[in-house]
Amino acid sequence: MRRFTNHQSVRAARRGFTIVELLMVVGILLFLIATSAFVVRNIGNKAREKATMATIVKTNSLLTQRIQAFHKTLDSSRTQKLMQSRMNGKRAQLVSTTGNKKFNALSAPVIEILVRKDLFREQFPQFVGDNVQVNAAMDALVGAANTAGSTGTDGGASISSEYLYYTLTQFDALGISPVGEDAFTASEVRDTDGDGLKEIVDGWGKPIRFYRWPTRLIRPYQGLVAGQPDPVLRQVAGALFSGLPPVPSPGSNEPDPLNIDADDPLGRLVAENTRTNGMLNSIFNTTATYYYDKTKLMPCEYPVMSTFSMPLIVSAGEDGILGLYEPFNVTNNGVLAQPISIPVGEGIYDNITNHNQRAGGR
Repeated sequence: MRRFTNHQSVRAARRGFTIVELLMVVGILLFLIATSAFVVRNIGNKAREKATMATIVKTNSLLTQRIQAFHKTLDSSRTQKLMQSRMNGKRAQLVSTTGNKKFNALSAPVIEILVRKDLFREQFPQFVGDNVQVNAAMDALVGAANTAGSTGTDGGASISSEYLYYTLTQFDALGISPVGEDAFTASEVRDTDGDGLKEIVDGWGKPIRFYRWPTRLIRPYQGLVAGQPDPVLRQVAGALFSGLPPVPSPGSNEPDPLNIDADDPLGRLVAENTRTNGMLNSIFNTTATYYYDKTKLMPCEYPVMSTFSMPLIVSAGEDGILGLYEPFNVTNNGVLAQPISIPVGEGIYDNITNHNQRAGGR
């Protein structure tokens, strides 16, 4: 007699999943979770990047307006007395601080250029050595517990941003009105180091940096040959400045635009420095040290002579790697945007600035 197979026991034996099947399911789930996390993180970073760009574009616009107002004010007749007074005092100051009476012989146009640089430094400070009036006003905001320009909990990363925010929104000098704190939204301003001073922040909540004269980004090598200008390195500056003026074509006899100081388009400083056997080298940046007098403001070394510069606003981007010495760093020339390494490191290429395409700069 033929027997029928009992399939019930077979079905019971196949109930559930094998270990291999479970591992495959777990693997698929982990892959989906990881992919989702990556997508979500990427979307979040894109949003933060766009927010950073918008903040930098706004800040750059306000800064540009103030710079234009500054130059217009200096060229007006109502500041002639101020200019003349500062020019008279500049000669005496240079003689007093350097001990060199030959500074009395500097031509009037050269003295005027120096005074204009002094006033620009005061109007657009980036650290404690730039403007005692701003220092005092910012100290009053924080009270006795802190002082403006202190390194704080973030090692000083927020200093230049605090100064930039204050000068744009509250500093009224030379008749140039500030824009007021409501020019920025709550997400664009924060006190990240808890010192009582607000700073402009990027989309990642980190303070942006401000460099008034970033000439060491264009000439990162310092004092290679005595008496010779440091070489221009476009590939270094190009990491943060898009569309730098190109090198003139061979045989054109045109000067390299990066060898021209916007405050001195006729090259008076170089001519005077040559005439005086390098006397101006002592007040212009020719080494790795940028000197300043915290209480008297000046003398303060000026940026690298005969070098193109535009104020630089920069976010370190997603990775937080700035790639430049901090704007308050006098020892390593950070005040002039000296790169930490040459060639510049990988981390610097995701920086967002007011002069690269990522921030709509030019």
